[in-house]
Amino acid sequence: MKRRWRKKNLGQPAEVNITAFMNLMVILVPFLLITAVFSRITILELNLPTSESPNQSARQDQAEELQLEVIVRQQSIEIGDRKTGLLNLVAVTPDGAHLQQVSDMLQQIKARFPDKLDVTLLLESDIPYERLVAMMDTLRVAQVQQEDEIVTAELFPAISIGDAPSAKLKTAERNEQ
Repeated sequence: MKRRWRKKNLGQPAEVNITAFMNLMVILVPFLLITAVFSRITILELNLPTSESPNQSARQDQAEELQLEVIVRQQSIEIGDRKTGLLNLVAVTPDGAHLQQVSDMLQQIKARFPDKLDVTLLLESDIPYERLVAMMDTLRVAQVQQEDEIVTAELFPAISIGDAPSAKLKTAERNEQ
Protein backbone atom coordinates (compact mmCIF):
# COMPACT_ATOMS: atom_id res chain seq x y z
CA MET A 1 0.00 0.00 0.00
CA LYS A 2 2.77 2.38 0.71
CA ARG A 3 4.00 2.11 -2.85
CA ARG A 4 0.71 3.24 -4.33
CA TRP A 5 0.55 6.28 -2.07
CA ARG A 6 4.07 7.38 -3.07
CA LYS A 7 3.31 7.08 -6.76
CA LYS A 8 0.23 9.26 -6.42
CA ASN A 9 2.22 12.04 -4.64
CA LEU A 10 5.05 11.92 -7.14
CA GLY A 11 2.70 12.09 -10.11
CA GLN A 12 0.97 15.31 -9.05
CA PRO A 13 2.67 18.57 -10.15
CA ALA A 14 3.72 21.01 -7.43
CA GLU A 15 1.82 24.27 -7.14
CA VAL A 16 3.84 27.35 -8.21
CA ASN A 17 3.26 30.44 -6.09
CA ILE A 18 4.12 33.58 -8.12
CA THR A 19 2.35 36.08 -5.90
CA ALA A 20 5.60 37.45 -4.44
CA PHE A 21 7.11 37.85 -7.92
CA MET A 22 4.03 39.69 -9.17
CA ASN A 23 4.17 42.05 -6.17
CA LEU A 24 7.80 42.80 -6.97
CA MET A 25 6.97 43.57 -10.62
CA VAL A 26 4.10 45.86 -9.58
CA ILE A 27 6.58 47.91 -7.53
CA LEU A 28 9.60 47.80 -9.87
CA VAL A 29 7.96 48.66 -13.21
CA PRO A 30 6.63 52.11 -12.19
CA PHE A 31 9.86 52.89 -10.33
CA LEU A 32 11.98 52.07 -13.40
CA LEU A 33 9.70 54.08 -15.69
CA ILE A 34 9.89 57.13 -13.43
CA THR A 35 13.68 57.07 -13.18
CA ALA A 36 14.11 56.51 -16.92
CA VAL A 37 12.48 59.87 -17.65
CA PHE A 38 15.05 61.81 -15.62
CA SER A 39 18.17 60.18 -17.00
CA ARG A 40 19.15 62.06 -20.14
CA ILE A 41 22.55 61.99 -21.73
CA THR A 42 23.92 64.87 -23.75
CA ILE A 43 26.64 64.09 -26.23
CA LEU A 44 29.14 66.49 -27.71
CA GLU A 45 30.77 65.12 -30.83
CA LEU A 46 34.53 65.49 -30.99
CA ASN A 47 36.92 64.87 -33.84
CA LEU A 48 40.43 63.58 -33.44
CA PRO A 49 43.18 65.09 -35.58
CA THR A 50 44.08 62.82 -38.48
CA SER A 51 47.30 62.32 -40.34
CA GLU A 52 46.87 63.04 -44.03
CA SER A 53 48.91 62.33 -47.10
CA PRO A 54 50.97 65.27 -48.48
CA ASN A 55 48.74 65.65 -51.56
CA GLN A 56 45.60 65.99 -49.49
CA SER A 57 47.14 68.45 -47.05
CA ALA A 58 48.49 70.60 -49.93
CA ARG A 59 44.99 70.85 -51.37
CA GLN A 60 43.55 71.71 -47.97
CA ASP A 61 46.19 74.41 -47.39
CA GLN A 62 45.10 76.11 -50.58
CA ALA A 63 41.42 75.80 -49.68
CA GLU A 64 41.73 76.87 -46.03
CA GLU A 65 43.66 79.91 -44.96
CA LEU A 66 43.56 79.28 -41.22
CA GLN A 67 44.26 76.18 -39.15
CA LEU A 68 43.24 77.37 -35.70
CA GLU A 69 44.88 75.79 -32.65
CA VAL A 70 44.21 76.53 -29.00
CA ILE A 71 46.81 75.12 -26.63
CA VAL A 72 45.84 74.99 -22.96
CA ARG A 73 48.82 75.01 -20.64
CA GLN A 74 48.94 75.19 -16.85
CA GLN A 75 49.81 78.92 -16.76
CA SER A 76 48.70 80.16 -20.19
CA ILE A 77 46.46 79.64 -23.19
CA GLU A 78 48.01 79.96 -26.64
CA ILE A 79 45.81 80.81 -29.62
CA GLY A 80 47.54 80.32 -32.93
CA ASP A 81 47.55 79.26 -36.52
CA ARG A 82 49.32 76.01 -37.33
CA LYS A 83 51.00 77.62 -40.36
CA THR A 84 51.85 81.13 -39.18
CA GLY A 85 52.32 80.57 -35.46
CA LEU A 86 51.16 82.27 -32.28
CA LEU A 87 48.37 84.83 -32.57
CA ASN A 88 47.73 85.56 -28.90
CA LEU A 89 48.96 84.42 -25.49
CA VAL A 90 46.53 84.70 -22.56
CA ALA A 91 47.64 84.23 -18.96
CA VAL A 92 45.38 81.97 -16.88
CA THR A 93 43.66 83.71 -13.96
CA PRO A 94 42.10 81.94 -10.97
CA ASP A 95 38.81 83.84 -11.33
CA GLY A 96 38.24 82.68 -14.92
CA ALA A 97 38.66 86.10 -16.59
CA HIS A 98 41.02 84.52 -19.11
CA LEU A 99 38.06 82.74 -20.73
CA GLN A 100 36.52 86.09 -21.67
CA GLN A 101 39.83 87.20 -23.23
CA VAL A 102 39.98 83.95 -25.22
CA SER A 103 36.36 84.42 -26.31
CA ASP A 104 37.05 87.99 -27.46
CA MET A 105 40.03 86.82 -29.51
CA LEU A 106 38.01 83.97 -31.04
CA GLN A 107 35.23 86.40 -31.95
CA GLN A 108 37.78 88.54 -33.81
CA ILE A 109 39.07 85.46 -35.65
CA LYS A 110 35.50 84.39 -36.48
CA ALA A 111 34.80 87.86 -37.90
CA ARG A 112 37.76 87.45 -40.29
CA PHE A 113 36.95 83.82 -41.16
CA PRO A 114 33.15 83.42 -40.91
CA ASP A 115 33.05 80.06 -42.73
CA LYS A 116 35.63 78.48 -40.42
CA LEU A 117 33.99 75.93 -38.10
CA ASP A 118 36.81 73.71 -36.86
CA VAL A 119 39.42 74.25 -34.17
CA THR A 120 42.05 71.99 -32.62
CA LEU A 121 42.19 72.02 -28.82
CA LEU A 122 45.50 70.76 -27.45
CA LEU A 123 45.93 70.16 -23.72
CA GLU A 124 48.83 69.44 -21.42
CA SER A 125 48.50 66.16 -19.58
CA ASP A 126 47.81 67.66 -16.13
CA ILE A 127 44.93 69.97 -17.10
CA PRO A 128 41.80 69.34 -14.95
CA TYR A 129 38.63 68.13 -16.63
CA GLU A 130 36.69 71.24 -15.53
CA ARG A 131 39.11 73.49 -17.43
CA LEU A 132 38.71 71.29 -20.52
CA VAL A 133 34.92 71.60 -20.41
CA ALA A 134 35.06 75.37 -19.78
CA MET A 135 37.46 75.82 -22.71
CA MET A 136 35.29 73.70 -25.02
CA ASP A 137 32.26 75.82 -24.11
CA THR A 138 34.29 78.97 -24.83
CA LEU A 139 35.38 77.61 -28.22
CA ARG A 140 31.88 76.53 -29.29
CA VAL A 141 29.75 79.59 -28.46
CA ALA A 142 30.01 83.20 -27.30
CA GLN A 143 27.56 85.47 -25.55
CA VAL A 144 27.12 88.57 -27.74
CA GLN A 145 24.93 91.59 -27.02
CA GLN A 146 22.69 92.68 -29.89
CA GLU A 147 20.11 95.44 -29.51
CA ASP A 148 19.60 95.21 -25.72
CA GLU A 149 19.61 91.40 -25.85
CA ILE A 150 22.26 88.80 -25.11
CA VAL A 151 22.45 86.31 -27.98
CA THR A 152 24.43 83.07 -28.16
CA ALA A 153 26.65 83.13 -31.26
CA GLU A 154 28.32 80.05 -32.73
CA LEU A 155 32.11 80.24 -32.97
CA PHE A 156 33.88 76.96 -33.72
CA PRO A 157 31.62 73.95 -33.00
CA ALA A 158 33.82 71.28 -34.64
CA ILE A 159 36.42 70.68 -31.93
CA SER A 160 39.32 68.27 -32.31
CA ILE A 161 41.17 67.31 -29.13
CA GLY A 162 44.78 66.26 -28.77
CA ASP A 163 47.90 66.45 -26.60
CA ALA A 164 49.78 69.73 -26.45
CA PRO A 165 53.35 69.88 -27.75
CA SER A 166 56.03 70.46 -25.15
CA ALA A 167 57.31 73.74 -26.67
CA LYS A 168 55.35 76.95 -27.16
CA LEU A 169 54.21 78.01 -30.63
CA LYS A 170 56.86 79.91 -32.54
CA THR A 171 56.34 82.91 -34.74
CA ALA A 172 58.66 84.78 -37.03
CA GLU A 173 58.26 87.92 -34.95
CA ARG A 174 56.73 87.77 -31.49
CA ASN A 175 54.77 90.71 -30.24
CA GLU A 176 56.39 90.26 -26.82
CA GLN A 177 59.90 91.28 -28.04
